[in-house]
Amino acid sequence: MSGLGDLRTAVADALAPLGLNTYTHLPGRAALPCAMVIAGSPYIEQGQTFGERLFRFGVLVASQTGENNSETSALDELIEAAVAALESDGWLVEQVAQPFLQEFNNAQALGTLITVSAFGTL
Repeated sequence: MSGLGDLRTAVADALAPLGLNTYTHLPGRAALPCAMVIAGSPYIEQGQTFGERLFRFGVLVASQTGENNSETSALDELIEAAVAALESDGWLVEQVAQPFLQEFNNAQALGTLITVSAFGTL
């Protein structure tokens, strides 16, 4: 793997089978349900060997807006599917944050941040 943009695209591509609106950046307006690939924290760390790096990304997933029970169930299903898709594509899923309300296009939607990482070089 090389190039931060290529890595970000690879994370988004891993989520393609889910049929989400997937972004490799923070869009001005997001169509829900969606996944947005952003820089993780820390973004880049030393790897296990000379020249290798550990790259970390956050995947913000958000469900379609709706009544609380259906929105919560939809986010749970989205998390499960995203984790499975990312792991099957070789990404290490480090953690899934507690769900939170986020504003998208003047409406509140339920979302969470999935942290993923992989070793590679620049």
